[in-house]
Amino acid sequence: MADQLNPGLLVDDMPFPLLVVRHPDFRVVWVNTYAENWFGRSRKSLAGRDLTFLTKDTDSLIISLEKARGGRPVNIHDLRVFGSGDASAPFFISAFPHGDDVAIMMVPSEQRTPKTGQDSSNAVSALGRMLAHELKNPLAGIKGAAQLLKSEHSGNEDLELIALIGTETDRIRRLADRMESFAAFDEMEPGPVNIHSVLRQARLLAQSSPGNKIRYIEDYDPSLPNVDGDTDALMQVAINLIGNAAEAISLSSTGGTVRLETAYRTGLSRQTDGPDRPLPIEIRIVDDGPGISAAVHEQMFMPFVTDKPAGRGLGLTLVSRIISAHGGVIDVTSKPGRTVFSLSLPAADNKDAAL
Repeated sequence: MADQLNPGLLVDDMPFPLLVVRHPDFRVVWVNTYAENWFGRSRKSLAGRDLTFLTKDTDSLIISLEKARGGRPVNIHDLRVFGSGDASAPFFISAFPHGDDVAIMMVPSEQRTPKTGQDSSNAVSALGRMLAHELKNPLAGIKGAAQLLKSEHSGNEDLELIALIGTETDRIRRLADRMESFAAFDEMEPGPVNIHSVLRQARLLAQSSPGNKIRYIEDYDPSLPNVDGDTDALMQVAINLIGNAAEAISLSSTGGTVRLETAYRTGLSRQTDGPDRPLPIEIRIVDDGPGISAAVHEQMFMPFVTDKPAGRGLGLTLVSRIISAHGGVIDVTSKPGRTVFSLSLPAADNKDAAL
């Protein structure tokens, strides 16, 4: 059974223990190298073991694994896990379906990403390298289809949408190239970025979704300077956050509103090895959807944490990593009827206005 595992989902070099257990007896069928090191046992010796080697609290763990087979990740906070010898430590556990089996991701509790989104997880790098190859084949097909459509349509509106397909395909391919290079946004190319252009293009993409009943409001500071950042990376952030807001509102049959706001704020800075760097540019994505559940809100920037039925829980992890790589901060407040994602970013030395 171990030979049948999908390497596109579970890779051996992730920097935390990963296990796969079979249903219905929940015995181990595969572990990664980090798990071998943590437990002080080889993959072969762990195969077939029940969960008593993992924790004393097997009953609650099995209940969570049963729930995870329903199609969405289930999280356990601060489960004490045995290591090599008699040592144990608290772990954040995320269990999620893997075919007919269940995968268990274990992140040490002290490494969990804080609420403000300061990224401390290396999981995105490993996941990015893993996903990049899978992205490139369908992207080539999409690009070719867009070129064929362009030759067959002459209307201005059609051509604009076809051009958007081509632009976004090229952008995603650049992202895939970057993730595949083992840098995964650690080697960005910063420069002056017109954040309003980024937000408008991301809004256009969200607004073009079929059956969209969402009203978009843009409230921008016309004197805002450019952001010091990477255009493609910030576009990825905007698409994720605006898309999440639109998806939350779509749960209501009456629609709702997404507000995109920018402002210049003084007084906020981020501590670095050198002088503190000011973060005067504030971007806010506000929606009037149902809000974020308390369970997800605590760890929303962790990989695989999501309350979406079909979600993988990777979008906000990537957002957190990109904002952190820019030297910025991200904060979230949420209650029913109002969720606000606030981004604070450094300004470019070039003070040309972003509008």
